[in-house]
Amino acid sequence: MHAFGILVFMRGRAIPLLVLLAVLVNAAAARADEIRLKDGTKINGTIVGFENDSFRVETSYGFALIRKDKVADINISAAKNEPEPKAKPSTPPPPLPAAKPAPSPAVAKEPPPATNTPAAVNVSASERPTVAANASPASAKNEPVPVKTSAPPPASPAPPEPPVIRDEIRGNLYLNYTYGFQIYKPPSWDMIPEARKALPDAVAALGTFDQTTLLVIARTRAKDSLDGYAAATGKALSGVYENYRLISTRHTTIAGLPAVEQRSRGTADGRDWSVVMLTIVRGADAFTLLGMTWADSDIIQVQENVISKAVNSLTFVAP
Repeated sequence: MHAFGILVFMRGRAIPLLVLLAVLVNAAAARADEIRLKDGTKINGTIVGFENDSFRVETSYGFALIRKDKVADINISAAKNEPEPKAKPSTPPPPLPAAKPAPSPAVAKEPPPATNTPAAVNVSASERPTVAANASPASAKNEPVPVKTSAPPPASPAPPEPPVIRDEIRGNLYLNYTYGFQIYKPPSWDMIPEARKALPDAVAALGTFDQTTLLVIARTRAKDSLDGYAAATGKALSGVYENYRLISTRHTTIAGLPAVEQRSRGTADGRDWSVVMLTIVRGADAFTLLGMTWADSDIIQVQENVISKAVNSLTFVAP
C-alpha cells in the first residue's frame, strides 16, 4: 500500500476513517506501519485500533497508545514478499590426482669427457623425460572445474499504480465507471474525494456535510471465499472500534450476488457509531461497503434506513 497521511480530513473534521479502511481492506495481510512523531521520533509497529483520541499500536515490545496530536505522519505498507531461498552452489567434484612429475632433463648424467656422443644418447630409456608427451592431457585433467552458482532471484516488481477512478453523480445516482457499478445517492450526501485520495483501495466515499453519516466502498483482490473474507473483515472491524458489539450477521443477495451483512456498534473519535458492513465477492474482486452513522443521534433510525437503501441499491453495470 502506498504511503499516505495520518487521517482523512473532511471539511475540517478529522475522522479515523483511514485507519479503519487500512485494516479492513488488508485484513488478511500483515502490515508494517512507521509512525513519525512531531519531535522526529519513529515508531515501528502495526496500528490495531483507535481509542480515546489515540492510536493503539502493537510493537515488538508490547502495545502502545500514541496521541494523534503528537503524530506528524504515518506510512503504512503491505507486507513484503519473502525472498525465494537462494539455490546452494553445486559442490565441485574432487580434483583429479596430479600426474607424477616427469624427471627434469637437468638430472641426466653428464657425458664422459672422452667421447663426443650427444648427452641424449647415454640417457637410459627409463630416465627419458615424458613431460612433452603427457603435458597436454595432464594439464587438461588438472584444470579446476568452474563452479556454477545460481543467480539471485530477481527483485519483486513494484505494485502497479491504482487505476484512475472515473465516476460522477447524476441526479440521485453515483456511477463508478472504472469498476462498473452504480448506487443510490441520497439527496443530502456528497462525494468525499479526500478519503479516496488517502487510501487507494477506497473507490468511493459518500456522506453528509457534517460527516455524521458516511458510506465508503473499498475494493481489493479476492484471496478467500465470501464467508472467509467477511469473517476477516469483521474481525478487523472489531479491533478498530472501542467497545465493539456485533449485533447481527446474515447472508443476503445484493446485485444478484451472494453477500454477507454485519451490523454492529462501536466507539470511535469519541462517538458511538452504528455500523453496517456488506461484503461481496465478484469474480477476482472483493468489495466492502462500510456505512456508519452516529448512534447517539436523534435521527439514527432515519440515517440507518438511508444507508440500507443506498447499500441495497448497488448494481453492477458494464464498465
